[in-house]
Amino acid sequence: MSFSRLTVFAAAAAAAIGGALACGPDFPWQLLSSRNETLTEPVWLDFAYDTARLVPYPRDSLRAVERPEEPPYSESVLTERQEAQSGKWPSLATDLPAEQRTPETFLARLQAARDSVDGAAAAAAGAGLPMAVRLYIAGAVEFQAGRYDAALRYFNAIDDLPAEQRIIRSVATAYMKGRIHQADGDAEAARVAFRAARTAAEAGAPDPMGLAVASYGEEARVDLVEAGLITPAPWPIDVTEDAAKVTSLIAEGVRLYAEQVSRDSKIGFSSLRMVAPLIIGEPELLGRMITDAMVRRLVVAYAVARLDGLWETDLTADEVVARVLEAALKLPSPVGGEEIDRLALLAYHAGRYDAAERLTASTDRPLGLWVRAKLALRRSDRAAAVRDWAAALTASQKAGAADDLDEGTRIRLRGETAVAKLSAGDYRDSLSLLFPAADTYWGDVAYIAERILTVDELKTFVDGLPPPGPKPRKAAANDDSDPPAMDPIERLRNLLARRLVREGRTVEALPYFPTSLQRWSDDPAQREVALADQARGYADALAAARPGWRWHNISRAEALFKVARLTRSLGMELMGTEGPPDLAAVDGSFTFGYGQESPRGTVESSTADPLLGPDESKRFAESAPKPDKRFHYRVIATDRALEAADLLPEGSQAYAATLCWAARYAFASDDASRAEKIYRRYVATGPYQAWATKFGRVCPQPDFDAARDYWPKRIVRLATRHTGLAVVAALAAGLLLAGAVLLVRRRHSAALQAKLPASSGLPLPE
Repeated sequence: MSFSRLTVFAAAAAAAIGGALACGPDFPWQLLSSRNETLTEPVWLDFAYDTARLVPYPRDSLRAVERPEEPPYSESVLTERQEAQSGKWPSLATDLPAEQRTPETFLARLQAARDSVDGAAAAAAGAGLPMAVRLYIAGAVEFQAGRYDAALRYFNAIDDLPAEQRIIRSVATAYMKGRIHQADGDAEAARVAFRAARTAAEAGAPDPMGLAVASYGEEARVDLVEAGLITPAPWPIDVTEDAAKVTSLIAEGVRLYAEQVSRDSKIGFSSLRMVAPLIIGEPELLGRMITDAMVRRLVVAYAVARLDGLWETDLTADEVVARVLEAALKLPSPVGGEEIDRLALLAYHAGRYDAAERLTASTDRPLGLWVRAKLALRRSDRAAAVRDWAAALTASQKAGAADDLDEGTRIRLRGETAVAKLSAGDYRDSLSLLFPAADTYWGDVAYIAERILTVDELKTFVDGLPPPGPKPRKAAANDDSDPPAMDPIERLRNLLARRLVREGRTVEALPYFPTSLQRWSDDPAQREVALADQARGYADALAAARPGWRWHNISRAEALFKVARLTRSLGMELMGTEGPPDLAAVDGSFTFGYGQESPRGTVESSTADPLLGPDESKRFAESAPKPDKRFHYRVIATDRALEAADLLPEGSQAYAATLCWAARYAFASDDASRAEKIYRRYVATGPYQAWATKFGRVCPQPDFDAARDYWPKRIVRLATRHTGLAVVAALAAGLLLAGAVLLVRRRHSAALQAKLPASSGLPLPE
């Protein structure tokens, strides 16, 4: 245990508040939205990652067990209950008859002992429990009451027990003795006790509460209080005035906290986060402490991370960076390895570009090369910048240097390298770099895949990927949760499929649509629909709508109307753009969040952007959907419905209904003027329909079967009404037919004559 538990409560409360304030759309960070900012801003490193590496990973098995809501001596209640129920105590409970050595008996006596007013009463109430447990509870009761001398007597009594009896509480006893000596201001005795707790745990004594790891923090606190770094002192103690001893105590305290952190202690991390700004806050102390390698790494890591949240001092982030950098640069001999890279990063943070250039001149480690790339870009040497970004990424993947950066920072390095490659016109390489981090940078992946690569370049890239990962889970009928996320590979395949459909290459698109169930509906019975099957139906409808014989017009119209209906109802899934204007990435719920409306992203400028690829703007324009407007497929649905109407008899119900749906789709695409024109066409050319009072809003299904019979039935009706006219028409039709037959016969006769020899003498056919 390190600093006050109140600190932990404050952190938890602040985290909860932050989570509440952060509610809303979970959009990804996009590097390409502002390329200059992305490539020039300083690198941010993970303070927790760096502090966990201050000491080598421990070889022992000691690990933190932290329940911030309870101090360790209260946590023992839970531990004792678990022990009582586990069957470990019967052989040690010599005061009880064998038939009473049951978990129920142990638990009842444990509770009675815990409820006692003093140690004596606790020892009496716990009769029958293992002796080490009775004495420990008695000591804990006295400790909680602030009667440290009495508590110490009980804990000392545990040390006098036989080894087989005291072992179950030897770690906890030593730890509590250290707490008592700590409270009494006896620093040396406290250190001895805390070290004894670790020794006992390393020797195999039970430590279910993780007190051995907590003892690192408590011993560190003793050192820092004695050094005067923690004020006011939480207990009476003589604070040393010896500068050399202060330096030694603080260095030892930092080491102890680092040992605690290396054993997975979050409390130890919080303590280091508090210690760093305390050291930085005193320039004279910082000047002395910077000579200690571990303290130097701590304060440099803190400055690089620019922690400006909880436990922060009055110093601004810039002041923290400036102080640490100044102290480090005054060292008589420069540091080496990854430390010099971090100092270069600090110099870059502080605007000391000349110092950063010197510190990275001969670096071959990932962070130093990364900083050097940013410096080259600042000099407008883009070729050198791209080269150093690529070298930094390569170095981060080599053994020995891979651990210099935490995973999140390595992902950021990969992303920045991709941005640099894109700016150099290496579009495919940029996508190759970004795709392994697709979960982090999906918006950037979508922008390159959808708007910068040609569709054939994207198809080649996708075909080179491995098969998609495991399919998302199927939702139960009563499952109201969000739809499952796609595997990035399947997500990119789906993006390609939609882009191929937009290009009119629907048949090619079919293998890339997901066979997993992706369609999400409010109707539980229809919640999941296989999108690949829907796409196949769409392709079949397109094939049936191709131009053909005129007597197939009604069937073509029916197919076109099906195309229009599928385009409107499944347009987002079949052809919607992942980014703007449709935002299929969020199912069209927002107009922003993924991709970008311009290669410049959020940057508004009329001047040429030096970070754009050579022909990036041209590629972006050529890949735009047609029309380039939000929910563009709704406009296409209107077009297809009108094409269907053009093939139908104007007097048919199908004609009127198809126009109604076309107007409805126009309204859906926010084109009221087009819907009005469609209505005027219906009024001018279509038949009266009772439902037309809600034209464009409520539309019936077109009756295509009736449309097929429209002309035959109309002819019959005309014949019935006008008998004489029908007879004349029939005679005229007969004469026309006879004339046609005679014409065919004569042409056939002429053809035969042309084939006969001139001297045949055969009569010519009539």
